[in-house]
Amino acid sequence: MSVHLTFNQISFVENLSTGLNVSDAYRTAYNASAMSDKTIWEAASRLSRNPKVVARLDQLTAEKEQVNRVFTLSYEDRIINKLWHIAEHSKSGRVRVKALELIGRSCGLF
Repeated sequence: MSVHLTFNQISFVENLSTGLNVSDAYRTAYNASAMSDKTIWEAASRLSRNPKVVARLDQLTAEKEQVNRVFTLSYEDRIINKLWHIAEHSKSGRVRVKALELIGRSCGLF
């Protein structure tokens, strides 16, 4: 889905996606130096309900969640592989059992 936004709207959405509140995102994206805090809040509130802005913010959020999932899966895979290596090559039986226990827990067996 392609959402066409102005440069300022894109900046506003990106600011929101980094964690800024709506007023601060608006101040950063638009020239609001002559505006009162109340006016900024009202304009930012209206803009944050704009369907195009909402759609783009949802899209950015979904993209970030996907990146986080891939990142998390990558680390999980590396940890499991390391535990398998420890379970197969450790000289200590206790260490091998602990590695296998952690693998089991990560798979939901225990």
